[in-house]
Amino acid sequence: MDNKKPQLTSGIVNSYALANGLNTMAFTVPTLYLNMFMTDYLGINPVALGTGMLIAKTVDFIVGIVAGIIIEKANMKRGKYMSWIRILTATLFFGNIIQMLDTTAFVGNSTARLIIVMIGYMMFHCSMNFNATARAALIPKMAGSDMESRKLITARQGQVAAAVSIIASATILPIVSFVQKTTGQDSLGYFIAALLFSTSFVVCNMIFIKKASVFDPPMAAAEAKKSSPTVKQMVASVVTNKQMLVLFSGYVFFTVGTQLYAGVLTYFFRVTGNFGKYTLAQTARAICAFLTSMVAPKIGKRIGKKNALVVGWLVYAAGALLIWAFGYSSATQTANITVVIIGMCICQSAMYLYTVFMANYYLDCGEYGYATTGVDNRTMAVTVMNWPTKIGFAVGGSLVGYSLAWAGYIAPDAASGTAGSFQYMNRFMMIVGLIPAICIVIGAVIIFTLYKLTDAQASEYAKMNAEREAAAKNA
Repeated sequence: MDNKKPQLTSGIVNSYALANGLNTMAFTVPTLYLNMFMTDYLGINPVALGTGMLIAKTVDFIVGIVAGIIIEKANMKRGKYMSWIRILTATLFFGNIIQMLDTTAFVGNSTARLIIVMIGYMMFHCSMNFNATARAALIPKMAGSDMESRKLITARQGQVAAAVSIIASATILPIVSFVQKTTGQDSLGYFIAALLFSTSFVVCNMIFIKKASVFDPPMAAAEAKKSSPTVKQMVASVVTNKQMLVLFSGYVFFTVGTQLYAGVLTYFFRVTGNFGKYTLAQTARAICAFLTSMVAPKIGKRIGKKNALVVGWLVYAAGALLIWAFGYSSATQTANITVVIIGMCICQSAMYLYTVFMANYYLDCGEYGYATTGVDNRTMAVTVMNWPTKIGFAVGGSLVGYSLAWAGYIAPDAASGTAGSFQYMNRFMMIVGLIPAICIVIGAVIIFTLYKLTDAQASEYAKMNAEREAAAKNA
């Protein structure tokens, strides 16, 4: 029997990164435009939007809690992790495009239209709970205990995500404009953009599955049962993992802030009459993010992953504060688009200071937990990576709708030719800049003061755990 370990090649690393990057690119359409699409095209009231998204994102969070447990307990025929990635390709595809489907022509009730969006959202994000967990769990399978290879995989993923975001940012509104000129329906353009990007993801994801399946062969039933801890052990190993809880708490505050910021930014360009410059702004910040992602691994190696996280969050907060303080003049009621674009570039660049190490933070905590408790719950550690994100989605995402109502958003009326506006622009500027910055700074302070796990310690724990597993197999 040939037990030769499969080799991690650049082709596998690149296909891993490209599949994830294209999935991110596909979801860029609803990330940037879904809230505006619901209020301005589907005629959904901001309060209803906030309530509907709160429900959908709460369901998403609940699924996120159990996703890792289900993956650990299931013994899929085509590999413990690759099976999920394979199956969920379809639900990710359809969930993404359903969100950007203009249903006004055949669904007369706005609540029913909201429910359709919620279904698409839950299809995509509930699937991502399993997909992201499975993909992150593959990292130690592909790289083993080699921390540099792990960093290479996550860094390449961040770099590719930043690169494809340039394409998405530069093409979404031009696609919308082209479709509008061709069909007279600009709402259809958002659906077409989501469809094109989602199709690209499906193709590249299948290529990755073919290349990487060798790292995740099917497990025998007895082996799967032996290697899988109980639900009680998994939950306990997370709750008792102090470093995981610190990381979790910091990310909750950060994600709430970024979800609020990202959810309302499109409205700024729309209500100030600068929507045509939104493509320029999105492309500029995507280019800055890509450039940052290329140097971030070196920066992280020099200052450490923890400091990269803290610095990234503080710089992100500074960019949001810049937009709040100088992006709009209440006295003249004019927008300073240059300042806003600079602030956007600062925020996006700051994010890629740490995004290139994203999964590694949780993998490090997983190695720490395994080494200190003896319970191998590293897959559960990766699942926890989604929990603060999902809480942030639920809280920050629902706050978008309620905040729009608080600022007095008035959707555009095509019949009368009126543009969208805010009754209280000063409140809106707080929503887009000040409040997100406060949340992000709180997260950074939590990490800086309480997170103690160094890169050297994480590497040592990984080696210790690898030796433990090798000894157990030889016993």
